[in-house]
Amino acid sequence: MTESNGGSRANDVAVIGCGLMGSALARAFAKSGYSVAAWNRTPERAEALACDGITPVRSVDDAVRSTRLVVACMSTYETTVAALKPVTDWEGATLVNLASGAPYEVTVLERWAAEHGAEYLDGSIVCYPQDIGSSEAAVLYSGSPAAWTDHERTLMSLGGSSAYISDRVTDASVLNVGVVGAFYVSALSAYVEAATYVLGQGVTADVLHALTQVTIEGLRKASAEAAAAIVSGEHATDKATIDTYAEAAGAALAVMQDSGQRARMLAAAVENLSTAAASGSGSLGFFAQTTVAAADPAKAV
Repeated sequence: MTESNGGSRANDVAVIGCGLMGSALARAFAKSGYSVAAWNRTPERAEALACDGITPVRSVDDAVRSTRLVVACMSTYETTVAALKPVTDWEGATLVNLASGAPYEVTVLERWAAEHGAEYLDGSIVCYPQDIGSSEAAVLYSGSPAAWTDHERTLMSLGGSSAYISDRVTDASVLNVGVVGAFYVSALSAYVEAATYVLGQGVTADVLHALTQVTIEGLRKASAEAAAAIVSGEHATDKATIDTYAEAAGAALAVMQDSGQRARMLAAAVENLSTAAASGSGSLGFFAQTTVAAADPAKAV
């Protein structure tokens, strides 16, 4: 394995962690013309990237000291800190962490980076490894404006839909939890549930797909309305009320369950609607569910 010159800035970027996603990041940087060092706890994974023009480095200290931009893609924030502990000199470097975690972990790692003399950006990857480097790929960044100014061009090479969203370092993590976790995963699970029922009743996949596109367009419009209503607190409506939705969704739930479906996602939606109605929001619009979304309203932001 080639060792980098620990005292030089021989590389444009060092990737720490060479799993499926980390390897995709390293390859995308190299494909964009950047000189890339790669380190992994098991050296073989870094060595496997040599054929892509990437320099495998045995020492994480040498990897970090060879560059001004360190992109970490480990499984957790804890493993990231453990991996980087041997690094002796962070002067002039920026750490970009792309692990998934909680917002409080982001602030802890930002503090750790500052204590070690590094600028810090936090990032959330909202695509699959095979998408990295494409125009559709997206990585959301938040944190140090100075670090983003220095490394924007390099980091944007990971995906054409990437963006720097805020100087509040936790914002990328918050969006990952909310949009990817709470929304995308739940919505896709609900669609699998719905499609299982519809296709099981003999509707063709083509017909389902056609109606799905119409529904997604409606959801696109409703999502903008939802955010505006939640911010303003205005939930009066001249459309369907929570009571109306609760009745219709409850009827659909009964039909699906009678057909042998568990319909867990729909059952959860019915529970949310019923809770909102019971709290006195039944005559308001759908988005008034926000008033009962928090288990402890005092902790809601």
